[in-house]
Amino acid sequence: PRNQQLVGLNQAQDPANDPDLFFDPVTKATVRKGAQANTSPLGGGGGGGGGGVAAPVASSTAAAAPAATTTPVAAADDNTASCAPPVTVTVTSTPAAATIADTTGTCAPPTTVTVTVDADGTDPKEVSTTAAPPAATSQAAATPAAPSGALDFGSCTNPAVEFGPAFEGRKLSENSFQPQNKNEFPQASALNGQIVLNAICNILNDRCKAPAATVAACKAAVTAVANVVGGAKADQFNAALGITSDFANVPAAPGGGPGSAALASTANFNKCDVPTVEFGIFDGRKENSFAPSGNGFVHGSALNGNIITQFICDRVKSDCNANTVAINDCTAAIAATQGKTGQAFADAFNTAVAQNV
Repeated sequence: PRNQQLVGLNQAQDPANDPDLFFDPVTKATVRKGAQANTSPLGGGGGGGGGGVAAPVASSTAAAAPAATTTPVAAADDNTASCAPPVTVTVTSTPAAATIADTTGTCAPPTTVTVTVDADGTDPKEVSTTAAPPAATSQAAATPAAPSGALDFGSCTNPAVEFGPAFEGRKLSENSFQPQNKNEFPQASALNGQIVLNAICNILNDRCKAPAATVAACKAAVTAVANVVGGAKADQFNAALGITSDFANVPAAPGGGPGSAALASTANFNKCDVPTVEFGIFDGRKENSFAPSGNGFVHGSALNGNIITQFICDRVKSDCNANTVAINDCTAAIAATQGKTGQAFADAFNTAVAQNV
């Protein structure tokens, strides 16, 4: 037959009739089985006695055999019918279950084939095939999951950065950034924190062999704190790596290591004594004048007290290598003397300069 769906189909026979006799609607006469081609199953398939229709053999063990239905034509002794009605055959395939090779876990949609033919099976009138459209699927590109919980630093343990004074011989008043663990992260201190942060990320990748997710988190943190300054910069970078610090309020100790609130708020004149201003007779003068007092402050007397206080504060910043608290207190002491003279001038300075010792 011209349509494979018709293979094995035959005209229906009433079981009460002679199985060897058939009615030919074209000649309108009874013919014996085998006398014409249309008395045998289409396509050479073996039909059962009495004109029954054999179901097509399934071509795959994975799929159920399609069911076939027919509408029986008029019986051979039905002389009242001038023409047998057309036969409509509907075959529906059942999809096989997903196999191992079916990596998507889905199957092809079932297909329905409908064929309408004349009773002798020689003239198909209509062939239609419909299939349910496949369900829409989407397969998003795999993206690395954001790291959760503690990050894996590879062979290293502490990529934190610290912020504080006097790192690597810098002045006590000079704050900078450096890795907390110089053995794992051998990067010099820097006033520009971005230099140290970038170095930490590179070492995590190259030396510590940290996972890509950790290195990505580190680099993202460097970008995020680009415009942050001081101890807050170190704190925010460390937080992105899961490390808690508070350098914004408590800088590291001079040279590095844990600091303390007391240390951070205490004036340290370092190489010099706590300075004072004296008022009296100095250097063979006949009149009262002002002179500095304390180790590290050698200067002649002066009638103008401002000359002495400015000298003291310049020394505090330079040769004394004092910390920021001491420098700020000295500046405040100069302001405290404004409008005062004589001993009151000296007392005002001395009180203010030592307020945080």
